[in-house]
Amino acid sequence: MLNQNYMSTLSQVIPALREKGYINDFELIEGGMISKQTNEIFQPTELTIERVYRFEGDSNPDDMAVLYGVRANNGTMGIIIDAYGTYDNDELGDFLKDVKVEEITD
Repeated sequence: MLNQNYMSTLSQVIPALREKGYINDFELIEGGMISKQTNEIFQPTELTIERVYRFEGDSNPDDMAVLYGVRANNGTMGIIIDAYGTYDNDELGDFLKDVKVEEITD
C-alpha cells in the first residue's frame, strides 16, 4: 500500500515537485506515456512512480485528483495528474497499474 502524502492544494505541490526535478508533464497517448517537453514516449515498464499526492475535493467533487511524481528509466522525471472517483480516466488507470511503484520520501 502506498503512503499517500496529503498537502493542501495541487497548485502548491506542483512547484515543489518541479524543484525536485519533476519538470516534465506526462500525458497518456495511444502509443504510451509522452513527455510533452521532450516528446519521448514511454511504456509502463520504463516508468517508476516515486511520489503520490491525493487531493480531496472538500467543497467540490470536481477537485478530487491524484498527482504522481514519475521517473523514467532514462532519468526523465515528470508528473502525471489524474482525477479520481467519478471523473477518473480508466485508460490512464489501466496504464498505471503496470507501472512499478517505489515511493520515496524526503
